Amino acid sequence: MNKTKKDRQKRSLLVQVARLYYEQNYNQNEIAKIVNLSRPYISKLLLEAKETGIVQITIKDDVDTESKKEKQIREFFNLNKVIIAPKSDSQLPLTLVGEATALYLESILCDGDIIGYSWGETIYECAKALSVQEALKNIVTVQLCGGVSNTNKNVYVSEISTEFSHKLNSTGYLLPFPAIVDSFHIKDTLYHERSMQDVLSYASKANICIITMGKFDTQCAMARVGYLSESEVKQLTTQGVVGDICTHLIDKEGNLCVPQMDARTVAVPLKTLKNIDTRIGVAVGEDKVYSILGALRGNLVNILVTDEATADLLCEICPEILL
Repeated sequence: MNKTKKDRQKRSLLVQVARLYYEQNYNQNEIAKIVNLSRPYISKLLLEAKETGIVQITIKDDVDTESKKEKQIREFFNLNKVIIAPKSDSQLPLTLVGEATALYLESILCDGDIIGYSWGETIYECAKALSVQEALKNIVTVQLCGGVSNTNKNVYVSEISTEFSHKLNSTGYLLPFPAIVDSFHIKDTLYHERSMQDVLSYASKANICIITMGKFDTQCAMARVGYLSESEVKQLTTQGVVGDICTHLIDKEGNLCVPQMDARTVAVPLKTLKNIDTRIGVAVGEDKVYSILGALRGNLVNILVTDEATADLLCEICPEILL
C-alpha cells in the first residue's frame, strides 16, 4: 500500500469520526465502538481533524463584535473593553447604555463576585435592565459613595441597591451617610462606624465596580442634590475640576482635585477603586466628555460604556484616537 493510499484512508477516517462527533452527536466512547478503535485514539483523531482543517469551528457572537471606533478608543487608552451603544429611534441613549452595561455585567458575573457601585441615572438604568440571576451564589454588592437625603433628585440611591439585591440575589452593604459632610472631623467619626468599616472592607475586596463619570457644571448631580452651590461650582471649575468619580472631584488627567474638599467626601478612596480588577465606567451625554477623558487618562476605569454621540465627541476632542 503506497503512502498516497494510506493518506486517503487516514483522511477518510478523520472525516468519518468528525461527522459522527460533530454532526451526529455521538460521544467518543460510542464512536470507538462503531469504528473499532480505542477511545483515546478517537480523541487524538478529533484533535487532528481540527489541526488539519477538516473541522473548522467558527464562533459568531453578534453581541461582542467590536466596531472600528470601539477598537480605536480601547487601544488608545489601553482599556480592556469599549462598548458604544448604537443610536435608536425608539429608545433614549440613557436606556441603551444602561442595557448595554447590564448585558456586559451579566456576561462576566461569577459566584462570589463582590460588586461596587456608585449612584446616578445610568447606574439605575443598568440595575433595572439586569435579568434575575438565579444561578449565581454568594454575590455581594457594596455602595461606594455616600448618598443624599433628598431622594427626589434622580440619583436613585435606594432604588439601585434594591434592584441589585433582587436581580443578583446579593447581600448588599449600603453607605448610609451623606456624600459630603461639613468637616473632616465628622468624616473621621463616620469612618469609625461599623457600617462604614464594612463598606471599606468589602470595597477593598471587590473585583468589579460600576461607576459613573459625572459632569461638572451648575446642573451636575453634586449641585442638584445641594452639596455645591452655583458659585462653588464656578470656583471649583477655575481650580481645574472637570468631573467626579464616586463623588471624588477630578481634573482633566484624572488626578484628585481640591484635596480640602475631598477630606470631607464620604466615599471609598480612589486608590481603592484603582485596585479593582474590572472597573466599568458608564456615561451618557456629550457634557460628560471631559470627565470621561479624565477618567480614561487617569486609569480610573478600564471598561467604557457610552452612547454613540458621546463617543463621537470624544474622538473629535481627542483626534489622535483615530490615527
